Amino acid sequence: MKIRLLMSGIAICIGGCGTVPDVTESSSYLEIAGVEMRKTGSTGTALLWAGVKRNEGRNGFDPKFLPLLDMEIDVPKVTEAFNQQTREAALQAAAAANARAADIDTGGSMSGSSSTMGTFHVFRLFSVDDFVSQLNLEKNRRSIEGLMRYKDPRIITSIATVFSRSSEAKINASGNVSLKVKNTQAGNPEFSIKASSSDQTVARLSDGTVFAYEYSRICWEKVGGIVRVATLEVDRPGPDDNCPDGTTDNAKKLARR
Repeated sequence: MKIRLLMSGIAICIGGCGTVPDVTESSSYLEIAGVEMRKTGSTGTALLWAGVKRNEGRNGFDPKFLPLLDMEIDVPKVTEAFNQQTREAALQAAAAANARAADIDTGGSMSGSSSTMGTFHVFRLFSVDDFVSQLNLEKNRRSIEGLMRYKDPRIITSIATVFSRSSEAKINASGNVSLKVKNTQAGNPEFSIKASSSDQTVARLSDGTVFAYEYSRICWEKVGGIVRVATLEVDRPGPDDNCPDGTTDNAKKLARR
């Protein structure tokens, strides 16, 4: 995959456009629009995958399974940015994924169609209730029960992705876009980026490289003697054990009651 990116300028859109501080970077996190997104283990992550938080070794997230879906899940684009720091982070992720990162633009104006090339898109799940309903489907029960046995189960609920020049041009020409996830058949997920106005597919997640992500903790509840997913809460860096009252992030305790 070829990635062509600009080195100058920044543009951020979050429900409307405005200027925000540049993206900042540490060894573990990439701060985009004030949100610290994880970098460790970004290679191989995918939106809505369920897995386990890892604090040791190379990977920050250990994917286990993608839930089977009965309905299409819509994940809007919340941020787009291009600047030097995100450029470098995306190139590092592409190299880690063994994706070709060649023919890099080393300059250029911020006007005209060329200014949109190398944009980094952040997609975030908002339809949490719809997704939780899918997690609790009977056909996902075995996988969910397997996840309950782990100490720190997590689900990827936000990704930052960079696309090739050709895919980026299509995304930009379509205006507002969302990443839609559905199962065309059991075990065969489809990740499509569609224009909000026409629902036309303009790119696929496989066309890009994920270079940062957020995951959410699972908050469990027990209903009618069955432990199930109650909701998801974003697990940001630092102490933030934020499951709502009546739920817990430890499914084992509920199972013993």
